[in-house]
Amino acid sequence: MFLVTSRTTTVVDAQWPAVEVTGPSYASSDYVTDGYVTDGYVTNAIVTQSQLGSVQWEGSQYRDVPQWAESDREQLAVYFEEAADRLEDERLPSASAGRQAFLRDLAAAETFLKNNTSVQNYQRWMQYLDVEPLVSALEEPKALTSSRGSRLIGREAVDLRYRLIGVAPGLELTVLKQLRDSTESLIDAMRFRDGEASVRAISKQLESFADEVREMESNPSADDVAKLGQMMALLGSANQTPDLVSAVKSRFRSPNIGIIVSEQVVQSAINRGVNECRPVRDCILGTSIVGNATLGGVVTADVLPAVGSARVQVALNATVTSRNVGYNGPVKLHTVGTGQVAVTRMLHISELGVQAEPAISQASLQTQIVSIDAKLRLIRRIAKKKAAEQKPAAERIATEKLRQQVGSQFAQQTDEASSISPPDFMGKLRPYLDRLDLQEPTRLIGSTDQSIYVDATLARDDQLSAPAMFSSLATRPTIGQYYDVALQIHETAIDNVISPVLAGRTMTESELNRLLGRQPEPSSANVIVSDTEQEDEAENEGNENDEEDDDEPFEIDFARLRPVIFEARNQRVKLGIRGTRFSSGDRELKQAMEITTTYIPVQLSDGTSMLLRDGEVDVDFPGRRKTLSVSQTGVKTTIQKKFADVFPETLLHRDLQVPPTVKLQAIAGRSFRPKSIDARDGWFTVTVVQ
Repeated sequence: MFLVTSRTTTVVDAQWPAVEVTGPSYASSDYVTDGYVTDGYVTNAIVTQSQLGSVQWEGSQYRDVPQWAESDREQLAVYFEEAADRLEDERLPSASAGRQAFLRDLAAAETFLKNNTSVQNYQRWMQYLDVEPLVSALEEPKALTSSRGSRLIGREAVDLRYRLIGVAPGLELTVLKQLRDSTESLIDAMRFRDGEASVRAISKQLESFADEVREMESNPSADDVAKLGQMMALLGSANQTPDLVSAVKSRFRSPNIGIIVSEQVVQSAINRGVNECRPVRDCILGTSIVGNATLGGVVTADVLPAVGSARVQVALNATVTSRNVGYNGPVKLHTVGTGQVAVTRMLHISELGVQAEPAISQASLQTQIVSIDAKLRLIRRIAKKKAAEQKPAAERIATEKLRQQVGSQFAQQTDEASSISPPDFMGKLRPYLDRLDLQEPTRLIGSTDQSIYVDATLARDDQLSAPAMFSSLATRPTIGQYYDVALQIHETAIDNVISPVLAGRTMTESELNRLLGRQPEPSSANVIVSDTEQEDEAENEGNENDEEDDDEPFEIDFARLRPVIFEARNQRVKLGIRGTRFSSGDRELKQAMEITTTYIPVQLSDGTSMLLRDGEVDVDFPGRRKTLSVSQTGVKTTIQKKFADVFPETLLHRDLQVPPTVKLQAIAGRSFRPKSIDARDGWFTVTVVQ
């Protein structure tokens, strides 16, 4: 059973439109076993898996969706039009300076590798970098002034840049990062070699893009944000209109990753019962005290609002009971005591660890003399009178000792717990960021009265992140359901990671399999077939040839704009690839294409959620007016077959296992299940529970 739901917390009247499920209307009472239908919209409806066919959502209705006001779009369009008249060709990168910087950094990289690695490894590095074609092109006469020479240099520089971006260990070396930067500068210099022509071309693009901005929707699409980012990258690489670039970036610089840990998880790690029994050995006002004291209570945690670090107040509230015997000369006093003790301590949690404020403790204690033992009645009478006189002072002393002892013990235990070094996630991630030419994400840790959060912005200086929605303060959807941990990812985070690696790149099937962590299917062995089978195969020779072509490895040229599609809109997650060329065997299709599939969030009868693929893999050719030829149709079929396994039927259907080696005992070795999945306004949200 699946429960199709929408999150209605802070969303007024959020409902699903009526949809088609393999024929009859989804809003039909035959399919709805729970929930309700109003004006053609269905909410919280349970349907069986067999009934969940090709689902066509028409969109969700939300009243809390932030809007990009028309006035904001118009203002931005005017900025682009004004910028078109303020371009300066003298600000364009210099070809000679780019050439000089590249050769300098190349020499530095070669020297470093030669001096810091073996001869064999140095040779392997130089073979991998394969810089000779680019160096030869730079040494050609008039290489920087001729169109042919600049195109050759640009092409070889682009190929080198792709080799300098990847996950191979060593690409994070400073000398190779510097070589990558100078290679990109050389690419820009070749791109804008003709200053006057470049200014005219950029000016024309700005004027055209201003019209596109005016036509954008109130909620920017993934393509809208990507095009804005591409335009900012163009202006940045051309050293033009820094004020416009800064203005746009300021509006698209909100965090695009959010991690939220609920207060319940913090409490499960800290909250515990306390039941301790200890011997009492003390001396108060000349009376030696011997006995036992029992402390019983609870340690609790309370998350409090903070920005820059998370604030957690840890508290001990306990009751103390004691039964003691006091010895003072010939007199024995039998006493019982009851008291309350409360200790609080504020913890500040950040990436650097846990910092603790001094513990604050309070205590109260009341004692009662049960009996006084002495051989002589007179002594007992004197002892009783003396004990009554000293009782207030003795209780004050005992109360202070109780407060100090429990407070000191609590502070020591919290110091031990907070002295554990925090896991250095960035230390492990930083080399991969450097290899992929990504900047370390900016991070903000904070807390509310219900959770601890980390907001991160994953974007290079020339990239955009989540929009601030201009006229609205809202930046991402709120989460209303119960959860332990929530992860929110904006479309820009995925694009910012993948585009530098894949945009404009040519990849073979084996390279893509390695990227996806997949292995190719084993080839079938030779098979002896019967005469009848041979006749059948002869009749279907054309189909057989197509199947043989399908077995051929493919090659794809990725598009420069959003080579990998990730869209989270209207409770649908669209995944796919954008290309400009696809070839398999001797067949080739040079055409802009989108290879996509769509997933919808569904909720199982046990309360967990997953993503279910809606339909088959789709191959679309945007902007194509003519119908495909027979050969091109065959290529389309091949694409669908090749990518059928890339997009599985379900995603997020397995439990997430925390490694037992994690230092935090509260979650080490535990399993988390997806509780809810939400996709809207460019944000993908998944919550998990234990």
